[in-house]
Amino acid sequence: MRKRKVIITCEHGGNYIPREFRYLFAKYEKELNSHSGWDIGALEVAKYMSRHIPAPLSYQRVSRLLVESNRSLHHDELFSQYSRELEKPIKKYVLSKYYHPYRNAIEKNISRCINEGQEVLHLSVHSFTPVLNGVERQVDIGLLCDESRWNEMEFCQLWKRQIEQLLPDKLVMVNVPYNGADDGFTTYLRKQFSTDQYLGIEIELNQKYAGTEEMSIIRSGLANSLIISEDLVED
Repeated sequence: MRKRKVIITCEHGGNYIPREFRYLFAKYEKELNSHSGWDIGALEVAKYMSRHIPAPLSYQRVSRLLVESNRSLHHDELFSQYSRELEKPIKKYVLSKYYHPYRNAIEKNISRCINEGQEVLHLSVHSFTPVLNGVERQVDIGLLCDESRWNEMEFCQLWKRQIEQLLPDKLVMVNVPYNGADDGFTTYLRKQFSTDQYLGIEIELNQKYAGTEEMSIIRSGLANSLIISEDLVED
């Protein structure tokens, strides 16, 4: 049986805009600093889990409003409404400078781990706005997976139970508030690696806890529940 190697990523870890593209957002600082520009609170949790599991962490600090590192090249949301009208050569430059280096480095690391005989558990940390289109989202922690990959579903169900034991007052759900099989970095990586080589799990955290003591409790619960889940974490 393969040893399991955990890696952690955060595709929306920052809302940084390189100097040469700041003119695009001169009138949109509010949007850039909102949940539209980045996943508020996600990087803090990712860094904590990276230290306490421990596991290597990669994160994207460039805002998804310039280029969306969690979308495939063919996706309509690869470039936002603010960057969509850039000329093709400039878009190609943005991809080569910020998108491809981030994703390629992670994919290369996963390949290396697999070649060394390890199964990779990829935890991609995100957060979501607590109210969408006027509707309050009740879920506190979402674990997203591809339900057609039995090992991912089995893992999420096991981890969900462990989290609930440590955080009994938090609502934990699988494939809520999003479907883990929708387009994303983990979806792309599933096409590159087989079921027995790679598990791609997205963690979605409710942004209403960002910056609060509750988020500190949540991040601790996530790390500890992972560690105790039947020796899921290997050195």
